[in-house]
Amino acid sequence: MILGRKLTAAERCRSQNLYCAFNFINGMSYMCLGEGVLVLFAAQLGAPNSVVSLLGALLYVGYAMLPIGVLRTARRGAAACQADFWIARNAAALVTASAAAVWVVSPQASWAVLVAGAFLFYGCRAAGSALFTPLLGDVSTEEEASSVIGRTTGFFNLSAVAAIACVTAVMHRWHGRIALAAIIVTGAALGICSSFFVRGMYETGAIRDAAREPLRAGMRRALRNRALRRLSLDWFLLNLSIILFVPISVLALKRGCGFADSRAMICACAQFGAGTLASFVCGPLCRAFGPRRVMAVSALGFAAVPFAWLLFPETGPLAMPSAIMLFFWLGGCYYAIYNTTNAAFLEACPDKRDQVAGSVAVNLLAGAGAGVAGSALGAWLVSISGDLVSALPFHAFAGPLGQFRLFFLLVLPVPVAALLVCMLPLQKRGADARNAAYPTVC
Repeated sequence: MILGRKLTAAERCRSQNLYCAFNFINGMSYMCLGEGVLVLFAAQLGAPNSVVSLLGALLYVGYAMLPIGVLRTARRGAAACQADFWIARNAAALVTASAAAVWVVSPQASWAVLVAGAFLFYGCRAAGSALFTPLLGDVSTEEEASSVIGRTTGFFNLSAVAAIACVTAVMHRWHGRIALAAIIVTGAALGICSSFFVRGMYETGAIRDAAREPLRAGMRRALRNRALRRLSLDWFLLNLSIILFVPISVLALKRGCGFADSRAMICACAQFGAGTLASFVCGPLCRAFGPRRVMAVSALGFAAVPFAWLLFPETGPLAMPSAIMLFFWLGGCYYAIYNTTNAAFLEACPDKRDQVAGSVAVNLLAGAGAGVAGSALGAWLVSISGDLVSALPFHAFAGPLGQFRLFFLLVLPVPVAALLVCMLPLQKRGADARNAAYPTVC
C-alpha cells in the first residue's frame, strides 16, 4: 500500500514484520522448488551434466527480466509488483513439475520443459524482486537497513531448514520423479500464499516514482558512481563463483558419491542452517570490518572448496559428515555474499532517486551477466573435465567423483579473481589510495 509520505516508526515496523512473514513462508516454498530440488529432479530425469550446470546459471540469467519488474513497479509500486510476480513465478514452477509427465513420452523433451520452466520461474522471481533492496531501504532507516536485510534473510533460512527436514522425510519414504514433482507443486502453493504478506506492506511511493523515470538515463546516471561500478564487478565474480560451485556440488554428491536424494537434502539442510547463522551475524560483521572485507573472506571461502573436494571421502562412514560440513561451509559463504552485497548497494547508492535504476543496472551486470557467463563456462568446463579426467594418472581423479574434482579445480581462478578484486581499494580521482571500496558501515 502506497501512502505517499514518509513512514512512521510503527508503519516501518509493520512492513518489516510483513516482509519477515513473507520470507518465512517463502523459505518453505523455495526449499520445495529451488535449485537443490531442481538439480535432483534433473538427475531423476536423466539430464546430462551440462543441462544441470545450465539450471544453476538460470537463477542469474533470469535477471534479464528485471526491466519488466520496473515497468510493473511504476504502475503498482514495489510491494504489489513483487506479489504479482510471485504468483506468476509459482505458476511457472508448475511447468517444471510437468516435466515428470513429459518424460514418459520423451526424456529429451522433459529436459527442455524443465529448462523452460526454470527460466520462467527465475525470470519472474527476478522481475518480482527487482527492487527488493530499495524496498527494504524504503521501509527502514539507514541504521536499520543492514539488520533488516539480515533478519528477513534469516527468517527465510530458518523456515528453509524446517522445510528441508520435511522434504527429506518425504523423499526417504517416496522416491523418483513423481515424488519430486509433487514436492514442487506443494512449494508452488506455499509460494502463492506468501505473496499475500508482501502485498500488505506500506511504502512511501518514492520507489514507484523513481521507476517512472526513464530507465536508460537513470542507469547511466547511477553507473557514474564509481563505488557502484566497482560493486558490480565484485558482485559479478562472486555470483559466478556461486553458479559454478553450489549446484555442481549437489550433483557431485548425487553422481560422484552415489548419495540418495534424501541424503543430499540433509546436506542442503546444513547449507541453509549456515545461511541462517550468516544472515543474522552479517550486519554486525559489516559494521565491525566493512562489507568489502566480508566479501573478500567469502571469496576466500569459495577458493577453499576445490581442495575440500580433493580430500572428500567418496564412501565410508566419513562421507556423510564430510558432506554436511562442506555444505555448511558453502551455505555460510553464499549467504554472507547475498547479505553483504545488498547492504553494500544501499551504502554505495544511498539516494532513493538512483536506487531503482542503480538496482537494475547492477543486477543486469552482476546477475544476468554472471548467469550468461556461468551457463557457458559451466557447461564447457563440465565437458572439458569429462574429457581430460581419464588421461590424468592421479588417484584422486579416478572413479565417478574424479570428473567433479577436476571441474572444481578448473573453476578455482574465479573465486581467486573475486578475492583479488575485493581486496583492491577503490581509487577516487584526486583521493588517496587509502579510500576503501565501500563505506565501512553497512
